[in-house]
Amino acid sequence: MVKVSVVILNFKVKRDSLECIESVQKSDYKNVKLIVVDNNSEDGLSGAINDKSIEFIQNDQNLGFTGGNNIGVKKALEQGADYIFILNPDAVVEEDTISNLVREAQNYSIDIVGPKVLFADRKTIWYAGGIFDKKNVLGSHKGVNEKDQGQYEKSEVTDYVTGAALFVRSEVFKKIGLFDDRFFLYYEDADFCIRAKRVGFSIMYIPSAKVYHKNAKSTGLGSSLQDYFITRNRMLIAYKFLPFRTRFALLRESLRNLGSPVRRLAFFDFLMGKFGKGSFLK
Repeated sequence: MVKVSVVILNFKVKRDSLECIESVQKSDYKNVKLIVVDNNSEDGLSGAINDKSIEFIQNDQNLGFTGGNNIGVKKALEQGADYIFILNPDAVVEEDTISNLVREAQNYSIDIVGPKVLFADRKTIWYAGGIFDKKNVLGSHKGVNEKDQGQYEKSEVTDYVTGAALFVRSEVFKKIGLFDDRFFLYYEDADFCIRAKRVGFSIMYIPSAKVYHKNAKSTGLGSSLQDYFITRNRMLIAYKFLPFRTRFALLRESLRNLGSPVRRLAFFDFLMGKFGKGSFLK
């Protein structure tokens, strides 16, 4: 039975993280190691975790999605994990989610697997495959906000897997490295998958495994924080991978958005190479 490490990164969502941990502990797949990383939340999560089998790592600062999860991934690799499951703290899994991920990954010889992700109502789709529009530098989820009526029950190759529920064979991290810390938050999953595809790793959406996600509990859906990092990181991913004409079109779009203080800050931080937290977070 291959070893699966589940990495859960908490940032001020203690109650959600405990619910997430509990769902993983109920998994029918038994060779699972839980690694919980806290990004200096000061919300008392460490004292609320009573299971000594859980590896708890306390960061002394907020390292973002990339830095916090990278610490968990490093620990998982040190401990000999065969697969690493990055799971958002505001998500829960079914008893057979991890079993299905392992089975499908091995049956199809897939390196990166994305489960079907539903909103917390368990009826509405949040992710049924990732679409990366290279022309407009936009990532989107197939099926988002649609009622789940079995319309996305076919396993298929996908552009990227959401970082909210990202199941990865350890060899991928060993070959291409960890999440790019420059992103800090948002578009790091697309970046990771693009890098993996470029060296021949396979990426698939697998609907037999399900995850339920409350969505943007830590960052706030539609917040200024979200706007800042998405604006800046779209430019970063374009300059890493996309042709000049795409980068130029995105530059023109950014100039049109200078009237927005948040997007103006993101634009100038990109030009000045202020990545990671950038100037938005102090």
